[in-house]
Amino acid sequence: MLALDGSDPSHIGRYRLVGRLGEGGMGRVYLARSPGGRPAAVKVINDRLREDEHALSRFRREVETLATVRSAYTASLIDAELDTPPYWFATEYVPGPTLHAAVVTHGPLPADLARVMLAALAEGLDAIHVRGVWHRDLKPLNVILSATGPQLIDFGIAKDTGASNLTQVGGAMGSPGYIAPETITGGETGPGADVFALGATLAFAVTGRPPYGDGPFAAVTYRSVHGEIDLNGVDPGVAELIEACVQSDPALRPTPHRIVELCRAEADLVHHPAYQRALAVGSLADRERAMTVVDGGVSHPPDAVTAFAPHTAGSTAGAREGHGVTLLAPDAGHLTAAWPHDAGAPGPHPGTQPGGGRAPSSRRWLWVGIGAASLVVAGSSALYLSHAFDDSKDSASPHVTPSASAGRAAQVSAAPSDSGATASPSPSPSASDTGTHLPDAVVVKPPFTFDVGKVIETVRSKLIMQPDGNLVLYDASGTAHWASKTQGEGNTAVFQSDGNLVIYDAQQQPLWSSNTQGASGAVLKILENGNMVIATDTQVVWQTNTAS
Repeated sequence: MLALDGSDPSHIGRYRLVGRLGEGGMGRVYLARSPGGRPAAVKVINDRLREDEHALSRFRREVETLATVRSAYTASLIDAELDTPPYWFATEYVPGPTLHAAVVTHGPLPADLARVMLAALAEGLDAIHVRGVWHRDLKPLNVILSATGPQLIDFGIAKDTGASNLTQVGGAMGSPGYIAPETITGGETGPGADVFALGATLAFAVTGRPPYGDGPFAAVTYRSVHGEIDLNGVDPGVAELIEACVQSDPALRPTPHRIVELCRAEADLVHHPAYQRALAVGSLADRERAMTVVDGGVSHPPDAVTAFAPHTAGSTAGAREGHGVTLLAPDAGHLTAAWPHDAGAPGPHPGTQPGGGRAPSSRRWLWVGIGAASLVVAGSSALYLSHAFDDSKDSASPHVTPSASAGRAAQVSAAPSDSGATASPSPSPSASDTGTHLPDAVVVKPPFTFDVGKVIETVRSKLIMQPDGNLVLYDASGTAHWASKTQGEGNTAVFQSDGNLVIYDAQQQPLWSSNTQGASGAVLKILENGNMVIATDTQVVWQTNTAS
């Protein structure tokens, strides 16, 4: 949850706002309390949509839907204002981790819990389908595990199609891997699409893997239409239920009511040991949980580490080696990329030795000094954003091989790629070159742009936007562990305010994304264990799975 800022009101109707839970194309969602102290989730329509009759109609339809739905597995409407702006409605606040976060943290669900979970979610779908509404974006991130059972959220209304296409890759409604084939191919879409998404959601829950694999939007959706769902190692009975839900022909899929019957669930869902462990999922490491970002700074509870302004070049006094979390605030126009001589040239490759070039004639390192409102360093650690300015193309160092003299250097592929995009780190210095103490972890707040040559480095990891258009995460030894597998001169990576990490080409067309749009308040973190994640303060919504 994010703290309120100057753009947020203190009250909506009779509700006192406590913090911001999320933000999307239609509006913002707040945690609020009634005069009697009852917590509620209050959704307020965006100011820019108040005069949009189409948007208002959809907003009112969502409220009408919520008013008629009565289910143990959906949050109930408790209040609304649809006549006088600002337009808003309030529902019960459902605390708890998402199904996605629970599986990422504790692993796949056991078969008996999976059956009863499937039955519970099908019962929730049945309650909204009988009202003539379907969810349209069912996925593990839209299932909250509450103390009384799983809850479906964000149902009954399409996403704002008027929102900028910069927030997603592809035009189909839903999230890749959970979109029904008929939606992708332009066929008639109805409640059966929810059943497909339900089956895919359970597939993730029992495997811990994306149901149709990972990769670009187009590749995943293609597999959703033409491929087979990943059920390797799944209990045969549960696999049979999932396979029925994800039939290509929607007419062959069971209804939610029939799914409940087929599950023959007998386990006590909320008291199941695996469910109880899921309820205990913590969203942040202890040290990160101690920090609350407020107005570009960091406020700490008593005895927490003290924040201070970043070091300038050559100032390392007082820094403690290998400790702390660095918070990188949004771009403010003073983090411009630089690349030595040829921005289009591929960078040198990890693990190579000098190729006979002479020692650097003069290498200057640009330390980006940003004010406290833009960059706060916690735990006495300096953020290392490096841009190399090399006065000699054929210079070399013990850590990098210059591109002009690296003809025999072998490129290291981050992962198999049909495009042939490869991972090759930029010619930037290591901490040992400069005597700089790197942070254990980095937290990046949106909006933030990774231009060509921009590097974010921790003790164990280095994230680089390469000249070939590939965003790559390396470990300390120079081995590539994850890459966007994109290619093209002029590509940039943007971590957007909607929580989506997107690679754009030079024409600002999206090439790849994390598909985490709608995760308002999310930050991008490079963790101490080498994993890179996008997370809100309640859930991990995306990760590179590179922890070691």
